[in-house]
Amino acid sequence: MYIKNKERGVILISVLLIVLVLSAIAMSIGNNFLLAFKRSIYQDLQSNSFELFKNIESISLKRIEEKNRFGSQALTKDDPLFKDTFYFELPNGQLYAQISDASNCLNINSVVSLSNKNYVQNPKGMAALKKYLMYKEFDERDIDSLIDQMIDWIDIDNQPRQGGLEDYFYTGPLHNPQQYTSKRLFYDLSELKNLPAFRKFNWDNVSNYLCSIPLSGNSKVNINTLNMEDSELLSSLLPNVTVKDAEAIIASIPQEGFVDISQLMLEFPGVDFTNSDATIFFTSNLFSIKSEIISEDMKISSESILYLENNRNGYIVSRTYNGL
Repeated sequence: MYIKNKERGVILISVLLIVLVLSAIAMSIGNNFLLAFKRSIYQDLQSNSFELFKNIESISLKRIEEKNRFGSQALTKDDPLFKDTFYFELPNGQLYAQISDASNCLNINSVVSLSNKNYVQNPKGMAALKKYLMYKEFDERDIDSLIDQMIDWIDIDNQPRQGGLEDYFYTGPLHNPQQYTSKRLFYDLSELKNLPAFRKFNWDNVSNYLCSIPLSGNSKVNINTLNMEDSELLSSLLPNVTVKDAEAIIASIPQEGFVDISQLMLEFPGVDFTNSDATIFFTSNLFSIKSEIISEDMKISSESILYLENNRNGYIVSRTYNGL
């Protein structure tokens, strides 16, 4: 009797072990299936995302061109163009997108302008960047060296500027990795890391208030979309305008926005707006289109910069996909 009970106990334990093993196998199969299912959803979204993002660009372009064609002379930060969010329900997720003004930053490519198919120094852009970086308490000599190296990185000649560097340095035995200057505009802020002078600058700080838009010539801002924290930017773009003046200007932006420079001059008769026509707009010609596809714990993102040429015809000047 004791032996039979012992045998039953052994059988029961064996059955329980088998059940546990089978449960573990089933759980593993289930997890693998779920992982494979999620992977297939992600791959499906990823394969279609580029076309979806391009469709968003087309829709945004039409809205921007229509706004420019039928809107008022001023475009403010409270305009529905910037407030409205696109939302589309997808089979395996959701697509969100929003348009914003992309001109409220200092474009590092403004240090050059295009002349006879070559990029040459742009004194106004150089002065604006220098003034802006000095507001951030960087050393003046370091700023001058950085600007010289930026211009040498972009231009097509091999003649170094006073603080600049050309191919002879970047291809030399002391430089690792060896490379050539790009001889084109900066497409991404991270390219500044190629320049030795940039080692004196804090990346986290610089990346917060500079931008890299592949367009040369003066940075131009829409004064009606600026916030109070943009006062140093506005002051940098206007040689004779102090930060205090810029703060007063931004604080006085009417709800409907300023419409032209004469209105500003009337409002602030003691402020010198020399060269303002080269840098100040009252509407926008650069727009950011940020799109995001979300599916459970997966996310695919994109940002496109749209340039409205002569305030009429728009086209995409840069794209980042999934942050790359």
